[in-house]
Amino acid sequence: MAAASPPSNLKSSSALKSPILIFLFFHKAIRSELDGVHRAAVAFAADATGDIRPLFERALFLRAIYKHHCHAEDEVIFPALDIRVKNVARTYSLEHQGESDLFDQLFELLNSNKQNDESFRRELASCTGALQTSVSQHMSKEEEQVFPLLIEKFSFEEQASLVWQFLCSIPVNMMAEFLPWLSSSISSDEHRDMLSCFCKIVPEEKLLQQVIFTWMEGKHVPVMNKGFETNSQARCCKDSGAGMLVEKPEKGSCACACEYSVGGKRKYLEKNCDITDSIAWHPINEILLWHNAIKRELKDIAEEARRIKLSGDFSDISAFDERLQFIAEVCIFHSIAEDKVIFPAVDKELSFAQEHAEEERQFNKFRCLIEEIQNAGASTSTAEFYTKLCSHAYQIMETIEKHFHNEEVEVLPLVRKHFSLQKQRELMYKSLCVMPLKLVERVLPWLVGLVTEEEAKLFLQNMHSAAPASDTALVTLFSGWACKGRSQDGCLSSSAIGCCPAKRMNQTENLNKSLCACASPQAGKNQPASVDGEKAARPVKRASFSESCANNNASKQPGTTNAGNCSKQGCCVPGLGVNINNLGISSLTSVKSLRSLAFSPFAPSLNSSLFNWDIDFNTSDSCTPRPIDNIFKFHKAIRKDVEYLDVESGKLSGCDETFVRQFCGRFRLLWGLYRAHSNAEDEIVFPALESKESLHNVSHSYTLDHKQEEKLFEDISSVLSELTETHEKISKAKPLEDSDGTYCCENDDMRKYNELATKVQGMCKSIRVTLDQHVFREELELWPLFERHFSFEEQDKIVGRIIGTTGAEVLQSMLPWVTSALTQEEQNKMMDTWKQATKNTMFSEWLNEWWKGSQ
Repeated sequence: MAAASPPSNLKSSSALKSPILIFLFFHKAIRSELDGVHRAAVAFAADATGDIRPLFERALFLRAIYKHHCHAEDEVIFPALDIRVKNVARTYSLEHQGESDLFDQLFELLNSNKQNDESFRRELASCTGALQTSVSQHMSKEEEQVFPLLIEKFSFEEQASLVWQFLCSIPVNMMAEFLPWLSSSISSDEHRDMLSCFCKIVPEEKLLQQVIFTWMEGKHVPVMNKGFETNSQARCCKDSGAGMLVEKPEKGSCACACEYSVGGKRKYLEKNCDITDSIAWHPINEILLWHNAIKRELKDIAEEARRIKLSGDFSDISAFDERLQFIAEVCIFHSIAEDKVIFPAVDKELSFAQEHAEEERQFNKFRCLIEEIQNAGASTSTAEFYTKLCSHAYQIMETIEKHFHNEEVEVLPLVRKHFSLQKQRELMYKSLCVMPLKLVERVLPWLVGLVTEEEAKLFLQNMHSAAPASDTALVTLFSGWACKGRSQDGCLSSSAIGCCPAKRMNQTENLNKSLCACASPQAGKNQPASVDGEKAARPVKRASFSESCANNNASKQPGTTNAGNCSKQGCCVPGLGVNINNLGISSLTSVKSLRSLAFSPFAPSLNSSLFNWDIDFNTSDSCTPRPIDNIFKFHKAIRKDVEYLDVESGKLSGCDETFVRQFCGRFRLLWGLYRAHSNAEDEIVFPALESKESLHNVSHSYTLDHKQEEKLFEDISSVLSELTETHEKISKAKPLEDSDGTYCCENDDMRKYNELATKVQGMCKSIRVTLDQHVFREELELWPLFERHFSFEEQDKIVGRIIGTTGAEVLQSMLPWVTSALTQEEQNKMMDTWKQATKNTMFSEWLNEWWKGSQ
């Protein structure tokens, strides 16, 4: 499928005017990667000796990029849009789930044992083609419907804030890959425009801009005399031999050869075997800090649940929910770090996947209970809810404590035994970077606030030692955020690493040479080119650290800053400002499906939507038949026919003329009947939905689907015509004697026919995927609306209008087509409804006669 260009209503716009249009650059890069993956799959299919590993790795990268893109949209963009424009976001979140399933199917195929089968390569090319079609259509719809609404309903500053929150919702390690990849996927002019746009999106804080623009350019910033290892701990590690394991002390002795400097004085660790000792000896033991902090938070939550049970006071349940969401995020990203960083390094077979999944299930169950309490309000059955709340809290605590204990016994000893101190530090730093910036900003002060001063200093020392040179600005930001957790101690970084990195960066010259003009303190003198002759607008400067100092209630709300008096702070770094906004978006991520971000190609498909939709999955199986059900019964016939096209298209190579003719006939029948069905929806069903005030915009996305699907049918028809002509030409051609005495058809014609047959197979896979997903979403989102908003009489009128406006010839073809896909009971129900909708008409008489004849 050729890459689509943005719709005409966006071509004249610019990201400099509308920051939301920076997503056009994202879409272009994703389209390019989709095309590259599909081309690689087609080339692999044509080369029987090709290596599949480059294709696998490229597909894995695309999957990670796109899933994080979708996750950030679901977390930031769509909730904001849903506040101002109802009935739009839900459909696109459902589409994200469909695309996630396609990626799962692709990797199920890539990991299968069918790679030596003859059909595997063609199936792989078809699968990547279907993925390309689906994602490209989704992005085109966003450009046609979502982007114009965002531009219309949100000011320049609000759009800039949304994009900034989007970026801060992508994990740090992925941002380091995402932005350089994005920069390399667009033209030089587009890159220049994107840089100018980022100047307006990233807050006017030098450190934040340094982090983002370093990522974007993929540049390694020189270490500013990386004196972070001036302490005696670093000297000791160097003396031990770079990368070599230090001999372990004798059993029972906690004396550590490593010593560290505090305030210029030498001080040996106490011989008491506390956590500080273990971290100084083995940095991997920082995991114990995380485990203890999480357990402490869960214990507090359990005690709070018990207090609520005893007092019967649900007045602060929202704050309780927020606290639960925070610790759930911490636990889930901690699990992801283990799955993606720690365990693969130690042993690829090592896995706590079941434990992690069970913890997520329990957190979701807990959150659902809280939502029930909030929704029930005054009608709450207090005794039942109190008991469940307390039970869930203690169950989560017990599950996680058991899991942590197992990891500490089974995993940590392996890391201590097989990895050098520096490697252990790097593993911990990489684990931290699986979190997005906006979570790191909340987590670091929370963690540091729960540990001792010595543990906090060692934590900072290890982090600075592990961070690569390219992360100088990033680790400075992390250090400053960590310092917020212990503001009463002054600048923690200064005593931990011998300097304040934030002050050092501010004093360093020429730091921003690679940045755009607005990254400079003299931004006002060097603004980017103005738009329409006026000075380019800038978003308001978002919250800095000094502005967030007021958030000093860390004891009640984990993850908030207990900054105390700002004047005591020696390490003031900027805050992201993503938790302070006027867009009505929750500052906390819904934890419903963060585990899907682990991206194991072997993992089961998980829902990427972060919305909690109230969906009735069994509406279509209701015991009481409704008139409108008959419209959706057409979906069963559609699914049956697209499955036929998908499966049978694989037999076009080497088939006879009869098969080609039958295949083309079945395709054209489906096309005609599907067109009649989609026209009925566009002209009758969807306008009926839109007529209800509460349902405005609910069908627009599906109308766009119909346009895209019609184009797919047209493309398949065109290729099938060419294939039929080529097949006829081959059939009529006289056999030619080959050099070895055998007879063959014209080689060029045969080669062309096989190429066309392979192309049709891929296109049929795409149309099946597209229509399957389309009708699934209609049934999930639109079908239940008729029961809630339309009476039986109103539904009868809709069905009657559809029948009355459909030509008799089409109806005569449509009825046997639909009924052949239904059970006898479904057929009888359908006929009863059609008779009721058409009673006292000539069509009713014909219907009775036809039905009698078909029995």
